[in-house]
Amino acid sequence: MVLSQSFFGKGWTEYELDGLVTRAVSGEQILLPIWHNVSKKEVMGYSPSLADRLARSTATHTVEEIAAEIADVIKGAGT
Repeated sequence: MVLSQSFFGKGWTEYELDGLVTRAVSGEQILLPIWHNVSKKEVMGYSPSLADRLARSTATHTVEEIAAEIADVIKGAGT
């Protein structure tokens, strides 16, 4: 999921996030938050538990690097 100011500003995203986190906790789904133009402090203000998850940020990784990592995770999930 991509966390951005737009994500934080919409009500329906919290509902979607709750469902994704539940599935991740139960092992049904892998959750890799991508922070786009937001800081850890902003993520922490929205969801402290989400701020503690492994994440990638467009401030420190290129979109290509993030996409390659996601592709690797998907390929590994099928084995």
